[in-house]
Amino acid sequence: MLESLVRRFLYYPTQLDPNALPPPYAAGAEEVWIDTPEQNRIHALYWPAAAERPTILFFHGNAQTVFEWALIRQELAPLDCGLLLVDYPGYGKSHGEPSEPANYDAGRGAFAWLTESAGVPVGRIVVFGKSLGGGVTTEIAQEQDLLGVILESTFTSIPAVMRQLMPMLPGGGLMKSEIYDSQAKIKSIHVPVLVVHGTVDEIIPFEEGKKLFAAANEPKENYWIPGAGHNDVSYTAGAAYGQRLRAWLDALSG
Repeated sequence: MLESLVRRFLYYPTQLDPNALPPPYAAGAEEVWIDTPEQNRIHALYWPAAAERPTILFFHGNAQTVFEWALIRQELAPLDCGLLLVDYPGYGKSHGEPSEPANYDAGRGAFAWLTESAGVPVGRIVVFGKSLGGGVTTEIAQEQDLLGVILESTFTSIPAVMRQLMPMLPGGGLMKSEIYDSQAKIKSIHVPVLVVHGTVDEIIPFEEGKKLFAAANEPKENYWIPGAGHNDVSYTAGAAYGQRLRAWLDALSG
């Protein structure tokens, strides 16, 4: 019962017509299909990187599809990176249903596609997780020799968020799935980490971002954005958002 309620809170999949074309603001993207280790078929958009530039593997939040999330390409334009933007099972044109194991499976499939089919070296990949995508990112990034990891507006774990937002529900310790224990997994990430969070996030409290940052290994940096909520981080920061992420990335690239 509790896990069913949590799934309703967590996942808001929207499906797309299989023949739907990418929106105009996704110009330059290639539609790709990724077969996952557990035999799901995942839909993604891919913008190859220019020569010698890194590629971002982006895991989005719990609503909308890669077609809507393609707007992130504009926000990340100052980074001058390639981008693989992935839908979860049951979202957009992807097969299956979303769940913690299924989303991890999608993440592993996306990472394998990027390194094997697209030929991007692991050391040229930045894994970027926004909100729910942060939970997938910390799973995929463990023990990988990545260029870096960005965690934006995300949590230490789902039970921790539940305790803050829905204290009337039974404790998260009763749950056996939909945990996304990023606070534990981030300790197995040994590459540079950037944690981004708005100070007035109404969905995932700012305290979650601070705790996640505290648990991360060095080298790590934080980027706290005064007055930003959950869905307006880059808008509130303005041009400084792209500049700050680019400065962090350039320091990694040397």
